[in-house]
Amino acid sequence: MDRISEADIAKARIDPRAKQVLLAKALEELLGLLHRMQHDPGHSGPQSRRQLRAGAVMAVEVADRIRALEEQTRLAQSA
Repeated sequence: MDRISEADIAKARIDPRAKQVLLAKALEELLGLLHRMQHDPGHSGPQSRRQLRAGAVMAVEVADRIRALEEQTRLAQSA
């Protein structure tokens, strides 16, 4: 997976579609990391479980933002 660059972030600030793509990319990276952490025996302690839970909450928040952007895009296109 490609890293998110400063140029990606700058473009996302002005282009809602680019923001949606950036959020989806970030969500994909986050979910991949959470999956690796979940299946790595070295991440079985209480601190790791807290990090997994925090990552899951963050993933839900990012997914909610993506859905909100999709709705905004639909509304703008129908107007």
